[in-house]
Amino acid sequence: QYLNCQQLSDVAKSTSEQLTSIALNEAIRPMIIESLNTLTAIGTDISACLSSVSRVNKQNALLRANDSLESLSQKIIETVFFPEQVILTQITARWRHLFTAAGGEMVRSEALKPVVNPYTAGNPVKHSNFIGREDIMRRLEELWQSSGQAPSIVLYGHRRMGKTSILHNLQFHLGSDTTVVGFNLQLVGNIQNTGELLCMLAISLYDSLPLDQQDQLQEPNTEEFAAHNPYQRLRRFLGKLHTVCGSQRFVIAIDEFELLEELVKENVIESALIRFFRGLIQNYPWLIMIFAGLHTLKEMQQDYWSPFFSSVSSIPVSFLSAKASERLIIEPAPDFNIEFEPEVPKNIYKLTNGQPYLIQLIGRALVTYYNRQVFEEGRARERRFNLQDLSTIVESSDFYQEGNAYFSGVWRQAETSLPKRQPHILTALCHKALSLQEVVEETEIRETEVILILEVLLRHDVIKRVDDRYGYAVELMRRWVEENMALLNKLN
Repeated sequence: QYLNCQQLSDVAKSTSEQLTSIALNEAIRPMIIESLNTLTAIGTDISACLSSVSRVNKQNALLRANDSLESLSQKIIETVFFPEQVILTQITARWRHLFTAAGGEMVRSEALKPVVNPYTAGNPVKHSNFIGREDIMRRLEELWQSSGQAPSIVLYGHRRMGKTSILHNLQFHLGSDTTVVGFNLQLVGNIQNTGELLCMLAISLYDSLPLDQQDQLQEPNTEEFAAHNPYQRLRRFLGKLHTVCGSQRFVIAIDEFELLEELVKENVIESALIRFFRGLIQNYPWLIMIFAGLHTLKEMQQDYWSPFFSSVSSIPVSFLSAKASERLIIEPAPDFNIEFEPEVPKNIYKLTNGQPYLIQLIGRALVTYYNRQVFEEGRARERRFNLQDLSTIVESSDFYQEGNAYFSGVWRQAETSLPKRQPHILTALCHKALSLQEVVEETEIRETEVILILEVLLRHDVIKRVDDRYGYAVELMRRWVEENMALLNKLN
């Protein structure tokens, strides 16, 4: 039966049938039984190969089967006697031919279609594509592993550092007894008052529940929140929620939390809401809040943030390490199959300093460039990126246009943040790194003000200090400023 296999599916089908219940130990020598059992295990790997959707999983299963077959072939020669040795040797030879043909077909079929681009530039990264933030996830797990009161968190960091991706991946790290409720303030719409905001928060909690638990609660209603004290209304809802959910813990993930301050300044919501949030996290042990934004709470300008200082822990989200950056570059997805020359990841790290958005942007541009060369222009090339590919990408005007959201966002933040005149110092630093005294001379700004500005830029990862000289933290950002300096100076 094994010898008659004509294709890979025959191997999977024939080995799926278990050996019959005859007294094999008496009828067949032990090494024959062991060989048959090994062939059955090989068939299981072939079944996995045929049923897998992922190319990598298919290849791995086929490789396991082939390795096992090679080991069995050698063992048959050494330990199995005539006449079974002849039949088993014929089986392994036939199967080896089938495996080799299948492997070649995988390679040919993969080469005939464009590479699926695994790099994500701009949108949150999820699941297996979420790489390089294991340290922050471990830190959150440590802070929240106890069953008692767990601290709420502020995640702060520079633009496009991956804060939103961290929020989106929390659920996969916290276990089934914790429910993460996303609450992005950019998506709350045109709210009119504090009551509407609190009602939307209650609805987000309600929507996170399974249907059977939703049936035990009444869906929050905007009119009811407007007609009654909205703070009291939310507390009543939380009380009912806890009754229904028992030991379940909720993490409310509030993204772009600085928008709260803007809503307060515009008199849309009350400043008392911030103090109310502090009361929630202190009095409901099963409720945790995690805020993600650009600033630490100490940088927020209004006094109503002060009560939060003693109630939350702050975790910075900064650049990826060199090791994490390399992993993101060369393995952005489990089934990515283009290689990099060794110097390419190192140079990408030098250009980005581990800025995850820019790494994703470069990777995305490289894959697009490869697909265009091979499938649009019909060029023959290695399935490998080299330094010339990287140079072509980062010197292209298209690259900076695609990355404009990042580069201009950093610049606008410098323009609108306190202290003022940050852009003047960024312009002065775009040609080379400068000492404190050289910055003062270049900008003609008082030294005390320069020191304050440099501290803010350092804290927000816009610049770095090396040997008492200040320069851009991200080389690509420096190049963008240098390229657009005339226009930026005109705007300032």
